[in-house]
Amino acid sequence: MVQFHGDALVLSGVTGTRLKCDILAAYYPTWWEITSGGSSRNNRLATAIVEMNAGSGEDYIEETHEVILGSSGHALKLKLETPNASNLKVILVEENDECYSHLKAVIAKRWPALDLTQAEGPPQSNRTGVYLLHKDLNDALDTIEQFSLGNTIFFFDPLLCTPWSVIERVASRRIKRYYQIGTEFIVFMFTSDWFTGRAKLNLSPLPKTPILAQLSEGERDTVGLMNEMFGNEKWQSFILNDSPTKERVAKLVEQYRLRLHRWFRYVLPLPFEPKTGQTYHLFMCSNYEEGIDITRRFYTKYSKNQAYSPDNATAYANFCRAHPFLVSRVRGRRRPLEWRFLWAVIKNHEEGLCDIKCQDFVRIERDWRTRLGALQWLESEGYLRRSPTMTDALGGVPPFY
Repeated sequence: MVQFHGDALVLSGVTGTRLKCDILAAYYPTWWEITSGGSSRNNRLATAIVEMNAGSGEDYIEETHEVILGSSGHALKLKLETPNASNLKVILVEENDECYSHLKAVIAKRWPALDLTQAEGPPQSNRTGVYLLHKDLNDALDTIEQFSLGNTIFFFDPLLCTPWSVIERVASRRIKRYYQIGTEFIVFMFTSDWFTGRAKLNLSPLPKTPILAQLSEGERDTVGLMNEMFGNEKWQSFILNDSPTKERVAKLVEQYRLRLHRWFRYVLPLPFEPKTGQTYHLFMCSNYEEGIDITRRFYTKYSKNQAYSPDNATAYANFCRAHPFLVSRVRGRRRPLEWRFLWAVIKNHEEGLCDIKCQDFVRIERDWRTRLGALQWLESEGYLRRSPTMTDALGGVPPFY
């Protein structure tokens, strides 16, 4: 099922594996610098990176014949080669025996000073800050839930899919209030493989009908796996049909994004194309606008796409002409609160989603009543529209736009 070149997992795709690793290599340090309090505070706030499918720490790119650090390798590099990282925990979970053995070999080779006996041992006596868990996901979570983690990224990078029960378990224990910050998920999906099949994993393509009697045994197994990934069968009516594959792939991304909105206000699916006709996604999940904005900028840089750069000056000039009375109430270079909220949504809010509890709104205006009034005005003028809430898991749901 898995192949190795030395200790590195054999993978294909400069625009798949490499792009994914490059983005995480840049994202992990930037995320940690912000969430740890920054160098001005000696990075003293508790943080953690939890890799739920750590692999071996190295990847081998077949096309270019090179070994690169995998995502868990980059997490280890951040922890073990960065000053002031003592309050960062790196927790690596790997169930596969071969991957785990190679992971230990990679650590011994690249970071020989790390005490592997401690890293594998009881967490309460581990002073390294690196925790190696050779367990299945649920057993690993039993251990992880004993930790005090602080701001945490959970990265789910399975060979095929992560059961929704695991996603739900982690999220429900971390996110106790309406779109609470402090937790981010990254979920990798082999998106197009669900429709083309994957011979190495005996995965049959998803059928084009939901009628079980018409399905082969392999197709029923694939439908069962996707039921596990979604945690329900509601996805079937959107995807088990005879629409073109491209449309079904888009529907899968849309439906999984909506599922993740149960716990996260912002879900950004980043597409990768390891080879022609193959599309994978990283779903970046956060309740903090800046986290999503950082991710989007890294993806734009490494994928060499054109950056999203709306024209503030022209937009504000149009706003002034439309609402001269509102603008006349402010002096100098200040901008009306309503404009500042609107521009924040345009520039940084994935899918244009917002409510009074958005962190950037709170920084701009501390009083929730004033924030609500600004959003209601934007709605009345047609800039925002009310939307049903996307979560039934969290209480204290404010008006959502």
